[in-house]
Amino acid sequence: MICSYCYKSQIMPKHDVGHWWNNEQDSVVVCSDECYAELEKLVKEGTWLYHKPEAIFGKKKHKPSPNFEGPQSLTDKQFTGDLGKFLK
Repeated sequence: MICSYCYKSQIMPKHDVGHWWNNEQDSVVVCSDECYAELEKLVKEGTWLYHKPEAIFGKKKHKPSPNFEGPQSLTDKQFTGDLGKFLK
């Protein structure tokens, strides 16, 4: 298995996080409490889609323009959880 936050391979799953995206149990996992906390933070902030772990992308950091905040990514549960804020 691969950690969905740090992308280390051949891990022993510590937490199942697939329910955040309505995935089957044990299909999306993290390897540690730290990875769980960091991924949960990204999901709550809506920035999980832009997470670029060093294991895949190296150490180079992309700095977005200070004039552009960028789109927010939502899980389907976040989107359907409060449809009222999107229908104003």
